[in-house]
Amino acid sequence: MMTAARSTNCSAKPYPPHPTLPLADLQLTMKPEELLKQFELAPQSSDIIIEHDRQLWQARYSQCGKLLVAAGYDGTIQRWDMTADPPRHLPALTGHQGWVQAMAFHPDQQHLLTADSWGHLACWDYREEAATQIWSQPQAHAGWIRALAVSHDGKVVATGGNGDTVKLWSTTDGKEQGTLAHPHRVYSLCFHPDGKSLMSGDLEGTLRHWDLATATVTRELQATSLYADEAVTKGRIQQCGGARHLQFDAAGTRLACAGQKEPGGGFANGTPCVLVFDWESGKPIREMPIGGNQDGFAYDAQFHPAGFVMATSSAFPGKGHVWFWRPEDEAAFFTSKTLPNGRSLSLHPQGHHVAHLTSQSPNGNGRALKDGKYPGGTAKIRLLPFPQPEVETPPAE
Repeated sequence: MMTAARSTNCSAKPYPPHPTLPLADLQLTMKPEELLKQFELAPQSSDIIIEHDRQLWQARYSQCGKLLVAAGYDGTIQRWDMTADPPRHLPALTGHQGWVQAMAFHPDQQHLLTADSWGHLACWDYREEAATQIWSQPQAHAGWIRALAVSHDGKVVATGGNGDTVKLWSTTDGKEQGTLAHPHRVYSLCFHPDGKSLMSGDLEGTLRHWDLATATVTRELQATSLYADEAVTKGRIQQCGGARHLQFDAAGTRLACAGQKEPGGGFANGTPCVLVFDWESGKPIREMPIGGNQDGFAYDAQFHPAGFVMATSSAFPGKGHVWFWRPEDEAAFFTSKTLPNGRSLSLHPQGHHVAHLTSQSPNGNGRALKDGKYPGGTAKIRLLPFPQPEVETPPAE
């Protein structure tokens, strides 16, 4: 049960730790069946579900867990006050003209960075009901910004997309700090916790390790199984796949890359897959595919503090998986097909539950108008609690 409404300012005291599931007590040495008992997600009729009448791309909890923020295909950033019961919808952040598919919180817990398919980059004070835009770069890129990441010290925001460049900006005033030339369109970005390195993932599945001090590529990691061109797609002039998402674990020792294994063109034919790399060696240590070659893309992958990867995927309406996989293991310890059309997963900061975003995008072929309007896509965010550990009752004296 959610608590009564209170301040959504993240500088205020955050939620107390969960009384029965403290993250500090989670053990990497658990057997898969023990992990399943702790972390199996099972949708229930009692789950809290947040609905939106347009498609959403990504939903993330603020660092304090008091706000849930989602980027939309309608050019808006939606917000919910999660301290209210039920969650209270706050006024949307407006000002973007295209799809908002890139979003990240600033570590100061006061600002949000967003970017859209028209090349617009913006910074917001997102905390209050009447949120304000701090600065804006309407033409940050000459086209689609597909990726955005904020450095761990909060000084720099990196952006990348269809313009075959990575750009660095000051988070304080939005002024450009530098440009990193890229041979292909950029799909994903992630700063290493050491503050010295930036990773970029591109269309062809090459992950470039940038030394920020010298603005040079020091090495390349290969996720090329996530890419296919017309030589593979049976003559169709298509370039498919790519490194769609990058995420370091908290220690910076492992890097997850999400996408689609052996994409076959057409209607996103391919197998959702997450690759995990060892950071020191740069070598892949685990490939985590799910489903078959008609199941689309892994759109999001997040490291849980207990050491496993949480991932979600989507393909045609009604298809998709959620799966949890520890890199040390040969197989996922949890898989589910009851949560299709997944776009993102966000763990609540105190570990109570996961906010799972799904977006429905119906096929328009032969679809009739409804009341004179074409029925567009919609979105749902389901709050999925982890199982409550059994508490042993001490014997009566």
